[in-house]
Amino acid sequence: MTKPEELIQVIWQAHEQDLVSVVRNIHETPELSQEETRACAWQADLLKAWGFSVETGYKGIATAFNATAGTGGPHVCFLAEYDALPGIGHGCGHNLIAGVALGAAVVLKNLLAHHNFSGRVAVMGTPAEEQRGAKIDLIKAGALKGVDLVLMAHPSDGATSPYAGESGIRQFMVSYTGKPAHAADCPEKGVNALDAVRLLFNGVDAWRQQLPETSRVHGVIRDGGQAPNIIPDFARAKFYLRDFDLKFLDQMQVRFENIAKGAALMTDTALKFSEIPNPYKPGIPNDPLNQAFFRLARDAGMQPQWSKPSRGSSDFGDVTYEVPAMHAYFNITRDNPDISLHSREFARAAGTDFAFSQMKKTARILARMALQFIIEQDFRCKVTNAFMAP
Repeated sequence: MTKPEELIQVIWQAHEQDLVSVVRNIHETPELSQEETRACAWQADLLKAWGFSVETGYKGIATAFNATAGTGGPHVCFLAEYDALPGIGHGCGHNLIAGVALGAAVVLKNLLAHHNFSGRVAVMGTPAEEQRGAKIDLIKAGALKGVDLVLMAHPSDGATSPYAGESGIRQFMVSYTGKPAHAADCPEKGVNALDAVRLLFNGVDAWRQQLPETSRVHGVIRDGGQAPNIIPDFARAKFYLRDFDLKFLDQMQVRFENIAKGAALMTDTALKFSEIPNPYKPGIPNDPLNQAFFRLARDAGMQPQWSKPSRGSSDFGDVTYEVPAMHAYFNITRDNPDISLHSREFARAAGTDFAFSQMKKTARILARMALQFIIEQDFRCKVTNAFMAP
């Protein structure tokens, strides 16, 4: 009888060349959020060739897809991401996230068929994580209804690690409208919108003194005037608020809006305060899933470590409120301190043989976790109970 790991190796070898080809293509042809037409098509075509039933334009999102195989339950879903960063390419390594999802799914599909096990496996293509957060749109459209488990893994510049959660985020565009005038000849006739933005930043800087360590506030000026000799009649800034607690994020939003209103009052400008769609919720870890990942990653020689919750944010956080889920991390930089996430150096690392080797190990780990969830009722109950716990 073929041992489980030997069978996984056979399955992987039969599909590895085509998988790595797609992952390389995505890496070498970076596409921005909501523009991932080729990445979506390459994955859909490969999954069709592997015997999955594939729906593109999933839930009305042009570059989303859903691919399924198997029958009955439980229903396990692997999430793929594949959008790139402006000017950097795959500096977040989303090509590898897609590779893990594709690889884990094809391994699990063949394991279920080989053993004649009941269960469904899906790969869901979730675009625009860097900008819009399409997972939230998919959740609202019912994409996770009937799904029992969601697994995903993200490349990292740190140690391979289970999912410790991450900050929630809310994004805002704050704009002020004033009145133009010649800055030298008649400044008294103008109303300076840039002054309002500067006061907004000053107010935020003062606020930081009272914020807890769990919170982050950061912003950039998007418009600040056209020329030094023209009083700016329009200025705007984009801000992010982050914290690990949803209720405290509510409080932060109220305080931030009050600061923005105060800047408008002090400068006699008109304020437009807009929340950008799809705020991300703080992610919730699932301990049984984390323990399983840690054990399998250690056995695979990936030297996993337990990490603190991420200061970054992801639309995966919203997934953890809908279904048992895990978003693991796998190192692709050999812990080189000169390579950091969201950099050109990380983008280059995401196309190396070492990154593909780590992707391979991680995909096989997620496939084994998914199989354990499907066939072991005790493990499935532990995972589900951890999700249901308050």
